[in-house]
Amino acid sequence: MYIKKIYDENIGPIEKVFLDFPFNEDGTPKPILFVGENGSGKSTLLSNIVDSFYSIAGKYFNNAMQQNENGKGKQYFKAISPTEIRVDADNMYSYIYYGDVKKAHYFFKSGKLSVSEFKEKTGITNGFNLNWKENDNYKEVQVKNDEIEGVFQNSIFCYFGPDRYERPMWMGKKYLEQDEFIHPSVQENWSKVLKNPISVKNVTDINLQWLLDVIADSRPDIEFVDDILKTSNITTNDLLLLNQARKNVESIMSAILGTEVYFALNFRREGNSRFKIIEKSTGRILAPTLNSLSTGQIALFNMFSTIVRYADRNDINNSITLNGITGIVVIDEVELHLHTKLQKEVLPKLIKLFPKVQFIITTHAPLFLLGMQEEFGEENYEIIEMPNGTKIDVERFSEFQRAYEYFKTTQTYQKDAEEAILKVIPSTKAVVITEGATDWKHMKTAYSVLKENESYAEIFNGLEFEFFEYEPANSKVEAEHKLEMGNVTLTSICENYAKLPQNVRYIFIADRDVDFTNKKMGSPTEPYKRWSQDVYSFIIPVPDSRKDTPNICIEHLYSDDEIKTDVVCDDGESRRLYMGNEFDKHGHSMSLGLFCERKDLCGPNKINIIEGSQGDKIFSFDAEDTKNYALSKMKFSEFVNKHPEKFNFDNFIEIFKIIKQIVEEEPQ
Repeated sequence: MYIKKIYDENIGPIEKVFLDFPFNEDGTPKPILFVGENGSGKSTLLSNIVDSFYSIAGKYFNNAMQQNENGKGKQYFKAISPTEIRVDADNMYSYIYYGDVKKAHYFFKSGKLSVSEFKEKTGITNGFNLNWKENDNYKEVQVKNDEIEGVFQNSIFCYFGPDRYERPMWMGKKYLEQDEFIHPSVQENWSKVLKNPISVKNVTDINLQWLLDVIADSRPDIEFVDDILKTSNITTNDLLLLNQARKNVESIMSAILGTEVYFALNFRREGNSRFKIIEKSTGRILAPTLNSLSTGQIALFNMFSTIVRYADRNDINNSITLNGITGIVVIDEVELHLHTKLQKEVLPKLIKLFPKVQFIITTHAPLFLLGMQEEFGEENYEIIEMPNGTKIDVERFSEFQRAYEYFKTTQTYQKDAEEAILKVIPSTKAVVITEGATDWKHMKTAYSVLKENESYAEIFNGLEFEFFEYEPANSKVEAEHKLEMGNVTLTSICENYAKLPQNVRYIFIADRDVDFTNKKMGSPTEPYKRWSQDVYSFIIPVPDSRKDTPNICIEHLYSDDEIKTDVVCDDGESRRLYMGNEFDKHGHSMSLGLFCERKDLCGPNKINIIEGSQGDKIFSFDAEDTKNYALSKMKFSEFVNKHPEKFNFDNFIEIFKIIKQIVEEEPQ
């Protein structure tokens, strides 16, 4: 039984999400990944799904749901609270449809909503009967009770929440509450008792005990028969099958540790160190016990070994053939504790081991998404961006570009940039280094225009400096220096240069569209920041026309009309830069007949520059028209350089005033 549809509306940050869950042609579920900024409703949506697990199980199993404190009745996993209703709405609801051979319907609603209005909103009219009153809080699961036991016996349903925690080896047990555990080999199968808890927490010790059982089952009894060593009391075929179960779990650990391992037992005199992990190629002990692994390694192993353990408790054959395990696994913030290699290379491979499990995952990790694309291909999983439930591809993930900027600060990128800057031997007093490859171009064009204006002679007479000129790393333009110089790299180089004496005065100039950079590179009281005798920085000054929206980049020094200048490109098409306030919060502009892929940049109060080279593309509503209407920032800077007469550069004056102050500052 898999989730086929989910309809959520007006729940917290979720305005309206109607989703058909994806499946392959053979009926196996595709992993579905929910992304979006904090507060976009990812965990809210998952909470509805997990609540449906408990509600379905609670109709049959006595222990699925917790008892109320007074001992009367059961406590819901998720309580219905009218305070969750969106501010601009008068009701909220969630509907989840499970379909397969067996079917189930889950509903909850709060606020003023009639059954007929619900059916009209969702378009769903068949398959269930509803009888709630218009103003009632209401929750119900419609499923055949005699089918529930079979569903939970044949499939796994588990939830790994963000509060999952694995106790490291050094932490005393008293500092981590833990549910009482009964050894699975002696636990009775009571009627109407759910074997596998839905929420999974603190399972290291439970998984360790289960692993000991798996190892024990895979080891034969041996005896001498006619002076020949033979196995006894078990057939070779059974032994091979049970050993395969052990190998399956060992393969999970091998993927996590990056080397082939096997599980072994210490002698019983070792006490709590009964279990150990051995590297096959060397025989070296990699871990004397399970909880001596790193937090990330053990968290990842516990997730996927729990899937096997749950399925194994239902049917021991499931641990022998992993691709036969069915069920639904919900993971909130899957990247918790995981190193980038585990996110990108290991996690997608482990998910792929279970093709019949429906994985429903939330994440903030772009590298995990890239890993999923490499492992599954573009068509075999889906990314849904919240809060609107829009299907997107990896490169449109709104956090990808931000994360990529941080990746540019690795030693390789930063070292390349620093070495290129050091090669510049200026004949003047100062070198100006800008955050982007277009920033210095705009400033250089402005300089060439403004210095010819007699009104500014006092500023430009005797002003000597030069720009560090570079092109983007992926540029096709011939250039001496090709670099990635984002705001983080610029800041890091500035900090490093300030630690050592310099023979040249360096002036680092950053855009002011990132608060962290503004605090690092700017001064709260002065027009610039002095790091050392020869290292200075400042963020571009805010012109009067942008006082209400001060988080600006270099293009905002032009007027809105100038920013929107049409440019005829090499392919003959006319393109321009766009601004976020030309679109509504959904990325739509009815007046232009266009939509923007980056909804996070759009809205009536946003002035973000939307350009065509970073995935911030602009398309027509006409599905037949696939042209990208957005101009790149680089093409815009080139147009400005060729046609300076079309632009006003007065807002650049403050930049050159600050440069002059720095150049003329006496050494201290």
